[in-house]
Amino acid sequence: MVLPILFKRTAILMATFYLSGCAPATTTVVSGRYDEVIISTEPSNVGIYDEGGTLLARSPAKLTFARKDQPIFNLRKEGFQDTTITLKRGINLLVVPLSILPAFAFAAITYPGDGENFGGWLRFGKWVLKNSSRELIRSHLPDYVLGGAWDHKERVDVLMKKKESE
Repeated sequence: MVLPILFKRTAILMATFYLSGCAPATTTVVSGRYDEVIISTEPSNVGIYDEGGTLLARSPAKLTFARKDQPIFNLRKEGFQDTTITLKRGINLLVVPLSILPAFAFAAITYPGDGENFGGWLRFGKWVLKNSSRELIRSHLPDYVLGGAWDHKERVDVLMKKKESE
């Protein structure tokens, strides 16, 4: 009777390690470290420059940059006011749970109690919450550093204002 329980726990443990991947940054593995954003302007053919003044593209354009970055672009066109935009990052809500779930699963699998009665389940819950914090740091924190936990809007539309006659 002990052998099937041991086999079941070993199989679950192996599956958890397999699903969490060889890299602790599960979200980064799934979503990647780079993001693509389309910058569209009215009117079109506006120069998109980086902070150093280098022309990157003319609108509409698809720009690629690191997910962890919040790039600043300067938009310029003759006869229009220069415009500065910052592409703010947000939490990648679609894939961030992928790096959180393995931490709770690992803590639950390694629980030393039997969990047979109601009191055991209460102790189980407290133990998992207490011990999953270490696993959360290992499996979730790297995604913020590497960029997988971040996301940007897919498209940014900018309406350029005409310069007033002097």
